Amino acid sequence: MIKFFYACILATASLSTFAQQGIIWEPEMVVANGDTFGNIRPRLSLVNDLPIVMLGKGGNGEVFIVKGNGSGFNAPVGVVPNGMQTYLANWTGPDIASNGNNVVVVFKAQPINTGNIYAVRSTDGGLTFSDTIRVDNFDQGEAWMPALDMDEFGNPHVTYMILDNGGGNERIAIASSANGGASYLPQQVVTSSTPGFACDCCPPELLVKGQYQLALFRNNESNVRDTWGSLSTDGGVSFNSTENLDNLNWMINSCPSTGPHGVIIGDSAYVVAASRGEGAYRVYVSTAGLAGGLNLASVQMMNEPTASLGDTQNYPRISGSGDTLVVIWEEKESGNSEILCSVTTDGNAQTLAAYKSIVNAEPAGFQGKPDVIYKNGFVHVIYQDLAVGDVIYRKGTIADVTGINELNGATVEIFPNPTNRMAVLRGVEQKFVKEVEVLDIQGRKVQTSYTWINDELNLDFGVNGSPGTYFVTFQLMNDTQFSKSIVIR
Repeated sequence: MIKFFYACILATASLSTFAQQGIIWEPEMVVANGDTFGNIRPRLSLVNDLPIVMLGKGGNGEVFIVKGNGSGFNAPVGVVPNGMQTYLANWTGPDIASNGNNVVVVFKAQPINTGNIYAVRSTDGGLTFSDTIRVDNFDQGEAWMPALDMDEFGNPHVTYMILDNGGGNERIAIASSANGGASYLPQQVVTSSTPGFACDCCPPELLVKGQYQLALFRNNESNVRDTWGSLSTDGGVSFNSTENLDNLNWMINSCPSTGPHGVIIGDSAYVVAASRGEGAYRVYVSTAGLAGGLNLASVQMMNEPTASLGDTQNYPRISGSGDTLVVIWEEKESGNSEILCSVTTDGNAQTLAAYKSIVNAEPAGFQGKPDVIYKNGFVHVIYQDLAVGDVIYRKGTIADVTGINELNGATVEIFPNPTNRMAVLRGVEQKFVKEVEVLDIQGRKVQTSYTWINDELNLDFGVNGSPGTYFVTFQLMNDTQFSKSIVIR
């Protein structure tokens, strides 16, 4: 069905219900060579609406920043001083945020039991970075798993976990800057009124918007590990409103190493997290009111994998603005892991939970650890592609797809795929198509020949077609477009 290529949509969902929303994806781009610059837990921000990506590399825990330039990505810039190592894993590591040209990266320095939380700062949009700036002021134990958000004035606010010497008494702290990240004010603990302790290896997150600051974390109350929030309604002066944000009563006696993420829109917070509270790892979307205190309104499970309980969803991320919300996550089905997404333009989490589709163009291999930002009508996504070892960036446009209702019910197929040279696409009537192009994985046009025969597109890459992944892009008469990936062996 042609809407599959436009939008995040579940094949069994009602097309008439979905008709107002979709994502038109552009071809994928490789951010940087993974062998050289790493691919561990990538994170995404924007500078002047262009992507800026943080990559982690194993071994010495190096961290690289890679700026998008509109047609690709610039050379990576290392931001950790020589001789310093960061704590880096696929489930936790450094984080990045930006506002205008102010870009801040935070990380936990090794060794794990004595290393502090540091930041590096760029004031030129990520071209150059400062020396390290200490964030935490905690010398009585351990501090780790930092994350940050940036307020509208360009001031970074960093959350992290602190533990007593030797471990234990886990709690969540926040250190804020009032001068754009040049220095940080003393930290404050924001989980003092929460029952139990913070889950010892579940990364926290922080959301900052206007007068609201919302710390998100997984709690541990006698091994019940639900998602909680601690809210400030006075700009971070006090955190005196806490709430269980999923009430799933997930009982587990070991740390699951997965945490929540969220976005504040108006006086509401939308929070995503993975949980096995109902039998298997699934992604949930919670909606909570903020005015007058944190108040849970609803919890929705995202649409489940179609197979058994052995299939999982994990590591969700969410972004949004106005009535538009986009959620992405890692979903493993029948042993294969993909990046799934869901989108709604009505601000309703129930709608958001109804539809999903694959983001990655290449279905083979293992894709994971995604991140997403929605801004100004565009969806920006990054994720690991461990089949090739790189981090992939993909951009999409939120679109009204009701203009292609005459194509409802069509099934677009391409076969054989992979192919050695020739392929046939079925399911699109020629009268709806203005132009067909074939692009390589870098977005460059590739010379091919094609003919239409009885509304089937016959595509020929020629005898010299280079092996790799390509995108057959259809420009429709209503000035919308979609792409279908094909692999040449």
